[in-house]
Amino acid sequence: MSTRKSLVFPFIITLIILGIIVYLFMNVKQPYVECDKTTTFDGNIKISESLKTTLNGNKIDKLELIKVITLNDTKHINSVKNSLKDAYKYLGKDAKISTDDNKIIIKVVVDDNETILLNNISFNGENSLEIENNTKSSNVVSLKVNENYTEGELITRLRNNGYACR
Repeated sequence: MSTRKSLVFPFIITLIILGIIVYLFMNVKQPYVECDKTTTFDGNIKISESLKTTLNGNKIDKLELIKVITLNDTKHINSVKNSLKDAYKYLGKDAKISTDDNKIIIKVVVDDNETILLNNISFNGENSLEIENNTKSSNVVSLKVNENYTEGELITRLRNNGYACR
């Protein structure tokens, strides 16, 4: 009987530890924030941005941006693609830019103390298409790897700039 009494205490401790582990797993926050924004310009030009921000504690660890630009006419695709290459030179590395029918797809991964600009491209004109790289506009959102943000602060900042986050 004394053997059973001596096993009760370790059994209770084991149950408590398992309970704590289950509680922690059920209350773990997602380590990333996903946000989207779509903007339409004259001439039915549409820019859709999808941003996945990976957080490590209260800091941005990695930013993954996929931007899809849909043009109403394929005759401007190559000139816009070349302009976009220039627009992303500030990163110091090449953005992956590809085309598909009337779409230009830009994929950018930032993970090394770099800054990414969101909502920084606009289009003017219907017949002669002009692309503008807005780096100083009040609509531009800049995020930097290792910048301090809680999940809530980041979502609030992006929502205030027209992004839908989940």
